Amino acid sequence: MFEVVRQIDVAPTISEILGFSFTCEGRPISKIVELAKHCDHVVLLIVDSLGFNEYIKWRSFFRFVSKVESAGFLFKCLSYSHYTTPSIATLLCGLKPEKHRVWKTEDAYKSTVENVLVAASKLGYKTAVIMEKFGALSFQNLIDIVKPVEDVSDVKKFDAAICSETMSVIDSFSPNLVTAHLRTLDKLGFKRETVVYMDSIIEKITKKVKPETLMLICGDHPPHNMKNEKFVALIAFVT
Repeated sequence: MFEVVRQIDVAPTISEILGFSFTCEGRPISKIVELAKHCDHVVLLIVDSLGFNEYIKWRSFFRFVSKVESAGFLFKCLSYSHYTTPSIATLLCGLKPEKHRVWKTEDAYKSTVENVLVAASKLGYKTAVIMEKFGALSFQNLIDIVKPVEDVSDVKKFDAAICSETMSVIDSFSPNLVTAHLRTLDKLGFKRETVVYMDSIIEKITKKVKPETLMLICGDHPPHNMKNEKFVALIAFVT
């Protein structure tokens, strides 16, 4: 029922839409490329622990996301790790973890593997990243806009800060490519309160972007307690 794609396909899909080539293990997702053929802005929201089965189970509480998903596409997206750092690296590099070898955040600082944000920035596209401070600063001096957010014990406050910074960046700079990382579902699990909260965060960010922006909402890995699951949700729609 749902088309299966891979996390390694996300980066080359973004590059194809923005109009440049990007060498990696993945290939552009044709349905998204066709959907976004008039777009020159892309926002990638990486939603920690957004497993495919969990999204389906809790879909009715993702009021906003399920609505925009119905106007776009929902894919069953193969992930390659149950950990955040290698999964985010795969999404941005288009390489499996054994190729990019970014297993922990420290590895990102010494990695020579190019990601799609850096590649785009080198070609003159304006790019931005908004995430936890240590991860964000690995992009310092490599892309245009880096917004590090201090980690706090209250993950909902953390995601509220991510949301605020993301909206501010979109409003002030209108980057061609924005990547932000949201963590509430990973830390607090799937329950009505957390799903509704995440849905509201995504809605706020979406309502800030320009018309004809491609929105990609993708899990990094399935929930940690779902060891046998391999698929995350990938939702694509155009504003």
